[in-house]
Amino acid sequence: MGSESFGEVYDISGDIWEPLSPPPEAIDIRVLCVPVLDSSRSRILVHCYASGTLYTYYYDRKSWVCLEQKFCSWFDSAAIVDDVLYTYIYNCSLEVYNLLDKKHFPIKWSSEIPVVEPQGSTLYRLGNGKLILGWVNNLHRGFECIRFNIWCNEQGGIHAAAEHQSAITVPYPEYISGIWFF
Repeated sequence: MGSESFGEVYDISGDIWEPLSPPPEAIDIRVLCVPVLDSSRSRILVHCYASGTLYTYYYDRKSWVCLEQKFCSWFDSAAIVDDVLYTYIYNCSLEVYNLLDKKHFPIKWSSEIPVVEPQGSTLYRLGNGKLILGWVNNLHRGFECIRFNIWCNEQGGIHAAAEHQSAITVPYPEYISGIWFF
């Protein structure tokens, strides 16, 4: 694939990598664009940091659609649970966006986040209404995370609650010099 390619998607059925069709001109590929996979809808969401626009790429149709002109910034951390996009902004700011209704939801924390997470923390979907915010602590040689539950009330509000009073630490063996998650 040439250097002019915006990206590729892996086609499981054909066992090949296929190039994404060229993005709309509004997506400046020289500026940070953060993707998140929405496999249940056969699409990839791409947030363009420079313009604040949220696009979706439908890989079965090879087409781009603008979902939102002015979307809150997120850097490298997002997860989709039940058609709701959760984006993480440093200092435990969790933004919630309903992908079906195309609107932001308010979020109410039922408990405080027990630690101040470092920059570079990543949001992971665990399933069953659970997310974790995780990071590598190279000083203490471990993966640390805050696990929390999320649920929706009848009015469309989202509630979140941390499961523990401190971060969970999973040490890694001494012979490993470092861990990277993506």
